[in-house]
Amino acid sequence: MSRLLPLNYDKVLKALVSIGYVINHQRGSHIVMQLDNKGKYISVFGERNPENVIVVPAHRPIGRGMVRTIIKEVDLSVDEFNKLL
Repeated sequence: MSRLLPLNYDKVLKALVSIGYVINHQRGSHIVMQLDNKGKYISVFGERNPENVIVVPAHRPIGRGMVRTIIKEVDLSVDEFNKLL
């Protein structure tokens, strides 16, 4: 199992965009992303149930606990998420 490190929000956004999420809107320091291309997600990770809406705090860095929460919401393992970076 790979170690999870604090990440800047732009890296988290880039990883989520690569699996089919798009930025819906931003309010203050919170970016709301929506799963736009579920077919792209399914083609990469198979039949899973990711959350349709994810909130990413626009912090530098995002703490390990929050990164882990985001990873769980998109139904990925730490190793799968690290491969997206």
